[in-house]
Amino acid sequence: MVVLCQLKELDLSCFGCCGNDYNHKRKLMKDIRKNTWEFNKSKSIKSFMTRTTELKSSGICANAIFKDGNFFCPGHPILNQGRDYRGLDKDCEKEEYDGCKTYILFQKWNKEKQDQFLDFIKSKKLDSFAYSIRMDNDSLLKEFEKKK
Repeated sequence: MVVLCQLKELDLSCFGCCGNDYNHKRKLMKDIRKNTWEFNKSKSIKSFMTRTTELKSSGICANAIFKDGNFFCPGHPILNQGRDYRGLDKDCEKEEYDGCKTYILFQKWNKEKQDQFLDFIKSKKLDSFAYSIRMDNDSLLKEFEKKK
């Protein structure tokens, strides 16, 4: 199963559904670096996930981090043998965001259409920041569907 949030074969990861109203890239990356520093200093996932419930001023969740070249939430069940720590953050809207519109549609497509979408993404030569923003605002999906 291909997970659009972490496209290892394209060296892309996505933070799109981990916040809202994103603003300037530099401010966003500063907040994510601070989150990552706090994660590295925390004693446990629980202590990290419960330290605050506020979105950062850049619009990113206080739990989104950047590690080993990827954006992710350390509380996500994919990283914790199925255990979901995102619920420790009372403001996490994981039910609403357990898959953006593109992710949800992608899972319903046949393999041929999925491969076409992956080729389309690859042709865009995006970095993870641009990929995240374009997944969040559905512009990649709209452009792909327009071509179809």
